[in-house]
Amino acid sequence: MKTHVTFVLDSSGSMSSIRSDTIGGFNSFLNDQRKGTGSATVSLFDFNTSVSLVYQGMAVEEAPELDENTYIPGGQTALHDAISTAVNETAGEVAMMDPTTRPDNVIVVVLTDGKENASETPADRVRNLVTTYREENDWEFLFIGANQDAALAASEMGMDADHSLDMAHNGEGTRAAYESTSERISHARREGSTGGFDEEDQDRQRDSDDV
Repeated sequence: MKTHVTFVLDSSGSMSSIRSDTIGGFNSFLNDQRKGTGSATVSLFDFNTSVSLVYQGMAVEEAPELDENTYIPGGQTALHDAISTAVNETAGEVAMMDPTTRPDNVIVVVLTDGKENASETPADRVRNLVTTYREENDWEFLFIGANQDAALAASEMGMDADHSLDMAHNGEGTRAAYESTSERISHARREGSTGGFDEEDQDRQRDSDDV
């Protein structure tokens, strides 16, 4: 089974307090997936006031890890621009592939610690875009949000509420979020679907909030 994961990672200024845990968590995610079944490719979009494509469609075995030179928080949160850009760029990449090499699963993972405050893309365009690819192309979206109601934010953007995770805004919560995400991606690589986040994932975050 072939799986593609597009990671949309917040690098706004408020992520500074969990910078090292974000770097470590993302790198642990890559290392976990390098041991997975089937094949997997990864794209990484970094966003703050603007959106940057870090790399696209790389085999997970070759995908570069983050470090303090490549992940530098600052600026605001152009969440809608980031999701729109990532979905459109991923769709274009998949469309150009030979049908025999296209992924069986496309999963978009969004991780942010703040609400939208800097985009030019309107909310309804994001919702329509996400809904189209989720319902017509069977893409999955995982939304991880700190400092907000993640289920509500996900639903407003056309994502399934049970594919959202409230992340505690600390090191423990960040590491647990990446661990849960890796488990969901591994499940999709075996079974064809992430299954969404479960109560155990939510409990990890509640426990992290108490640390």
